[in-house]
Amino acid sequence: MTNAQPTTGTAAKRRVPPGLVLAFWLILLPLALAGLGIWQLDRSVEASRSVQLDAQDMARALDEIRPIVAQAPGSMIRFEGGRSYPASMAVAELENAVGENDLLQTVAALRHPFAYVTIAGGTLAFLGGAIGLLSSSLAGSSARQSRDQLVRSFTWLRMALPFFLAAVMLGLGFAGVGATVFETMTLPFWGDISGNAVKLALAGIILAGIALYCAITAVRGLRRVFALVEPEPIVERARVVSEQDAPALWTFVRNLATRMQAGAPDTIVVGLTSGFYVTESRLLLLPEERLIEGRTLHMPAPFLELLDTVEIASIVGHELAHFAGEDTRYSQRFVPIYSSLQRSLDALYRADINGDFGIAAGLRLGYHALSRFDAAVAHWSRLREFEADRHGSTVGGPTGAASALVRVHVADSGVHFVLSDAFRGNEELGPDLVAAIAKVTTERGVDDPAAHLEDRQSHPTDSHPPTIQRIQALGVAIDDKLLAHATRRPDASVASFGRRAFADWDRLCHDLSADFLVNASAVRSEYREELKTAAAGVAEPELAVHENTGPMAGAMMFIFVLFGLFIACTYLFPYQMGLGGNENDKAILAAVLGAGMLLCLAAFVFYRRRAAHPLMVFTPETLQSPWLSEPVRWDAVIGYQVYASTRFTLKLYLGENEPLPDRTRFSFYNKVKPKRRTIELDAIGIRGMKADAFSELVGRYLAAAHARRALAAEELEASPIASSAGA
Repeated sequence: MTNAQPTTGTAAKRRVPPGLVLAFWLILLPLALAGLGIWQLDRSVEASRSVQLDAQDMARALDEIRPIVAQAPGSMIRFEGGRSYPASMAVAELENAVGENDLLQTVAALRHPFAYVTIAGGTLAFLGGAIGLLSSSLAGSSARQSRDQLVRSFTWLRMALPFFLAAVMLGLGFAGVGATVFETMTLPFWGDISGNAVKLALAGIILAGIALYCAITAVRGLRRVFALVEPEPIVERARVVSEQDAPALWTFVRNLATRMQAGAPDTIVVGLTSGFYVTESRLLLLPEERLIEGRTLHMPAPFLELLDTVEIASIVGHELAHFAGEDTRYSQRFVPIYSSLQRSLDALYRADINGDFGIAAGLRLGYHALSRFDAAVAHWSRLREFEADRHGSTVGGPTGAASALVRVHVADSGVHFVLSDAFRGNEELGPDLVAAIAKVTTERGVDDPAAHLEDRQSHPTDSHPPTIQRIQALGVAIDDKLLAHATRRPDASVASFGRRAFADWDRLCHDLSADFLVNASAVRSEYREELKTAAAGVAEPELAVHENTGPMAGAMMFIFVLFGLFIACTYLFPYQMGLGGNENDKAILAAVLGAGMLLCLAAFVFYRRRAAHPLMVFTPETLQSPWLSEPVRWDAVIGYQVYASTRFTLKLYLGENEPLPDRTRFSFYNKVKPKRRTIELDAIGIRGMKADAFSELVGRYLAAAHARRALAAEELEASPIASSAGA
């Protein structure tokens, strides 16, 4: 199956429990392969014993018959089964059987070790999977003892995980190879050794070799993908604030740090799009591309305009509490482990070779280990956030902390609304987006708090508990007084915290807004160019795609000729064909073969006619098919897949509100499924194209149609976008 666009809108399916899937791939499948190897070993021993006994019996029979041939060559020898041969012919038959038996002995000797390969591979995969599952579970349990233990446990797990993955992937790869080669080498034991059996055996061995190559290649890639240890810096579009820029802000923050007995930040940066947070990770500031190291406090300009001093003190106190509790240093230790493990698994996923089942099993183990890591991190993150809330509330009071938690969430929709509108090109918002956010919040108010009590505060490296749990942990009741204060509208007569804390608040807001708008304009221009390129990717007004029926038509003609030659030989060489002078047998055989010739001829004509008519017709706007009552608009398709296995299938996913065409006639393979919103168009193959090339063609037409639709809908080159729906 080729890669396709993301598919959405399909009917939900009942999912198999993840634990059961994990047990199948890492426990049951390896055990089944090991069991298959044991069965193969028993069969191999029995087959070897059988061919050895046959060799002894044939040797004794030859010793008995050869003297008879020397004395009376015409004597009839009767074999088991009732068949009789002249003595001279019996010797020839036995010598031929001895030759075949010698070959079987050789095959039996060659295939015997592959049973051990199957057993060893299944056992290795089982041990890798079982120990990997046990180790990740133990690491997850021990990580709950302390944050230091979390780092130690998962440092060890990250070092050991590649070996577990390698054991699973190599084990399943070798077990698959051993089982495949053993079974393909079993073909000679089924009967006469024919050329087809040998070819089939060789094909099986080649496929097994390809599978082993995939497994070895993936394991070799483990070292490369797990070398991704160095964490990327956090990227922010923000500005550094010096003491000259904001003397009151630095005094405010240092006083809070002193009261909380926490270290003050080395750097304060202010941005538009992220929230409050502290970090000791490296921070890359755009557009200056300035790399910041050490303790950094990030503050969002919109909330310095919308929150009061007590609320900001509670939030900054919460963040400084992470410094006091060494939380940021802890984050600095575990973030590289987590991010490198996640990036390594993602890189291995992207390198997945044709869905090799060994790699799939290894990935499941890797993501399971990552989930144990997630659970442990979430446990400590929850505790540390509650503790930071408690410390932060000592400077602003529990009520102030609770009000800050609510206000950040209810006001965030207005911030998002203005920034999104500005990003799309609404020039009416003006050069100061912070002022525009305050104006929109004043005019429209904020969201209903009830809709946001389950929200979690965003953070670049950590997760937070739901807001309602954090407020409850502070011991504050969510009453009308609290909600009234948290949902207040900005008062223009009262100077905001930002205006009082910064030497030139307006200039900073203009600078941040300019950075944002310049970046938005660049992104829109780049996106516009991408859309134009995609829209121009389809130049042909109409492209007919034909089914690749040539091989089938050729095969039918070959069989037609073969049957004709067989009929001719039946009458020209009846004795050599074993028919003698029996005219009835010849007539019956000729009639049967003649009927086969007619069928082959009919099939030949059928395939030739199918090849003459287009299978599909691609236009810039639609996809047409003789199996569909009407064309399918490309912009109605939200995803597609191309399957190329026993048959060739194009599967289209249509949007929920898009009309589905009907089938023009019945077909087992061409289908329209209204419930799943899918269309399946089947073919033997595509003339002149392999599956990847055809998938690329479909993707190009689909991207072009959606690009044209996006250009028209967004009006990127026209007037500014008007403000619309509320936040």
